[in-house]
Amino acid sequence: MTAARPPHQHRGFTLLELLIAIAIFALLAMGTYRMLQSVLQSDESTRRHERQLRELTRAMAALDRDLLQAIPRTVRDTYGEPRGALLGGDSLNLEQAALELTRSGWRNPLGAPRSQLQRVRWQLRGDVLQRLYWPVLDQAVDTAVQEQQVLKGVSELRVRFLDIEGNWQPQWPPARGDLTEEQLLRLQPQAVELTLTHQHYGELRRLYRLPDSPPQQDAGGPVVDSDGNTANDAEGANGSGDTSTGEQP
Repeated sequence: MTAARPPHQHRGFTLLELLIAIAIFALLAMGTYRMLQSVLQSDESTRRHERQLRELTRAMAALDRDLLQAIPRTVRDTYGEPRGALLGGDSLNLEQAALELTRSGWRNPLGAPRSQLQRVRWQLRGDVLQRLYWPVLDQAVDTAVQEQQVLKGVSELRVRFLDIEGNWQPQWPPARGDLTEEQLLRLQPQAVELTLTHQHYGELRRLYRLPDSPPQQDAGGPVVDSDGNTANDAEGANGSGDTSTGEQP
């Protein structure tokens, strides 16, 4: 007859039981870690796609604002030579496609002493779509251009222009012998088609119908409308060329 075990003595775990428990906890920890890692990777991928989509949305919004507010206002470069109101293609003499124009609606929340018109250029440098703008329309020698990195991952930029006859032109202004140089500088296309090739989103095409602009003043010239008529010509055509002044209120 065996002796009874004292009540204060308890049987412990064997080494084999400890090894089995450790192995089970290790498997559970490994599964939990892999699950957590998968969730973190998925979250990072979602955030990255969200940033890229937000960057694309901002770029398209800035491009929309510029083109939908384009006006036929010519400018002068640093050498005093006139530049067209809208330039594109080979007219800019750049290695890659670009688009340069004058736009209105430049916000001025601080009330700085400047115009609300802005000269901007969209161009592709490497794989980055850039927006350049100048602080003044008629540039001086010391006028510094400002660069904005708008969209990364762009492999190609193409631009073409719809003329008044309904033909697409690869550059602007087009070669037309029936217009003077001054009229060509003010000439605006009916529409602009811009095509981007992005490494994530593929080919993106935007078609803009340019607005009918009010009369604008060219660089160093009189106020003109989109048909090339000056304000004095319009007054003479309307029979309102009387220069007499009446009594001031």
